[in-house]
Amino acid sequence: MTSPHEHLSTQASESVTTGYSTLRSESTAALPHSGTAPQNDRITPRLLGAVIATGTLAFIGILTETLVNVLFPALMTEFGVGTSTIQWLTTGYLLVVALTVTTSSYLKRRVPLKTQFCIAVGLCLVGSVVAIAAINFPLLLVARVLQGCGTGIALPLMFNIILEQSPKSKIGQLMGIGNLVCASAPALGPTFGGVVVSLVSWRWVFVLIVPFLLFALFIGVRCIEQPVPTTEARLSVIQLLCISVAFVSLLFAIEQGGAAITAMSLGQHSASGIVMTAIALLVLGIASLCAFTWISRKSFSPLIRLGVLQSASFRWHLLSYVLFPFITIGLGFVMPTLIQLGMGNSSLVAGLSVLPGAVLGAVMAPLGGMLLDRIGANKPIFAGFGVAFIGLLLLCLFGSDVGLLALGVFYCIYMVGFSTAYSNIMTDALNELPPELKADGNAMFSTLQQLMGAVGTTVMSVFIAVAQAGQGTAGSRTYALATVAGSRSAFVCMTVVVVVSAAAMLRAMMVRQQSSRQE
Repeated sequence: MTSPHEHLSTQASESVTTGYSTLRSESTAALPHSGTAPQNDRITPRLLGAVIATGTLAFIGILTETLVNVLFPALMTEFGVGTSTIQWLTTGYLLVVALTVTTSSYLKRRVPLKTQFCIAVGLCLVGSVVAIAAINFPLLLVARVLQGCGTGIALPLMFNIILEQSPKSKIGQLMGIGNLVCASAPALGPTFGGVVVSLVSWRWVFVLIVPFLLFALFIGVRCIEQPVPTTEARLSVIQLLCISVAFVSLLFAIEQGGAAITAMSLGQHSASGIVMTAIALLVLGIASLCAFTWISRKSFSPLIRLGVLQSASFRWHLLSYVLFPFITIGLGFVMPTLIQLGMGNSSLVAGLSVLPGAVLGAVMAPLGGMLLDRIGANKPIFAGFGVAFIGLLLLCLFGSDVGLLALGVFYCIYMVGFSTAYSNIMTDALNELPPELKADGNAMFSTLQQLMGAVGTTVMSVFIAVAQAGQGTAGSRTYALATVAGSRSAFVCMTVVVVVSAAAMLRAMMVRQQSSRQE
């Protein structure tokens, strides 16, 4: 989503640049009077409670992204569906989260924070009840859609509260704690899901998250404050429709592309038809995305103000950032699949294998934020990239040939690097924006974070599904070997992507230095 904006017409570029400059100057002039963050360095109890409440809700939402992955073998058997279908419980969920997040800038301006929070909790509770009662795959998918809507509201709400109400000297630390949710929840999901499903029915996974949702509701209604009054804002249905069609079309295009590769490898005559479907979906997705961009730039009430993309440094930060969830969520799909279907272990073993990485990620996320507050963004970010690359390279070279212990160690190394760099990339990027555009920047980060997580899951499932095609059924040796081969290809893909992400971050730093010299 970054490169197309580098080739905008001169007229459009000048128009947006003017608007961006006006917003910057107006917000800077108003800053001494309109800042809502506490003027001292103390984190108030109400702010801490608000972060805990929204963080708990977001944590549960993101936790379910990956805990469902270890349930796939059981769900495939119970509902009689294959890998390419069952993965939509994660991909569809992430897609809905991404689409809901696009409305976060509008919601922040129009709907009180506490009301947003209560709606999000309600959606997650209803989704959990539907999941518990689901008697077929479509009903379970509906439950995931409801939960995705709740998470899509909760995730940007947490970051908006941190950015708007935190003392300036504590933003890095609180952003690190906020991104602790993003760092630890995906990795803890398989452990939680594996433990539960090894003892009781998979439905208990959704039963057990209900008390935590009620806890978050209890804290949130008492602590969430409204420091800035809401304003009149209009939700553009056309823009929301365009971006929805774009996201859905692009994801289905990727899935159909994988189906086409599978059909060609099996020599099926339907391959050409599937290829044409994939191309048509891709064209529709790109056209819808272009329409969204054009309408947003002409609108007085855009869903997301694309003026944030006028900063070249911000664009490169954004590209670097969104490639990480592609890797991390994709890895959260591949690891349990490899351990269960490729190595023949239980869901409990799959979950416990990634638990140490989850713990290390949880520790490093706030520490990375504290390092940013003390020494700046560059060193912790690039140190994190280096460590993450080593972890993925080890998985790429040895991940399919080693035992569970080594596999867990490689995953730990990656999670340490990911957690050190990830939140700091976002914090550093948002510092490029004036206060008036921070909510839009946050919305763009959160939207693409979830979308790329969905893309990552889809792409990794394609690697594995293509390898499994024609290799028997789950439980057979040929099927297990095919799963291992598909996982190896996925590891190679992720290793390449982390290098691209690091290169984008390096470019962001270079652009910033060039801008500083010119000023």
